[in-house]
Amino acid sequence: MANASIEIPFYVAKDGSPLGGAASQMNFESLRATGGADKLSSAPQIIEIGGGWYKFAVAYGEAPFDGGDLVGVIDADSSGANSLSNAERYIPVEVRLDFYALMRLVNTMTQDKLTGDMLIKNPAGNTILKLAIADGQSELTRQPGAA
Repeated sequence: MANASIEIPFYVAKDGSPLGGAASQMNFESLRATGGADKLSSAPQIIEIGGGWYKFAVAYGEAPFDGGDLVGVIDADSSGANSLSNAERYIPVEVRLDFYALMRLVNTMTQDKLTGDMLIKNPAGNTILKLAIADGQSELTRQPGAA
């Protein structure tokens, strides 16, 4: 069961007005896992929502979101057709596993008593995120603020 995709929205303006119809001119300029791995070759497709809003979708555990949190830059005018200024053209984006945390607040979560695996489910009861426990130790202590 694959994890559900999360959609990451972003806004693009030209001279203060919403830029529409430009998804085909948008590409990821860079996309990296926060650990440094280059993920540009598996960058997701950018889709227009409307009114200057665009989005891309990723799922935890699947490329490019398979090697840790992501940071990147979208070139919103890679062809130069819209004549955007540099401030409008380059859009920084990030994707973090904790973006799924909101799902835990509004959806049911179950936990397997034998394995510790946690499943977050949508209102229809379908699993949208699986957090598998793979640690062989019986106990793990996390200290807040530890460097």
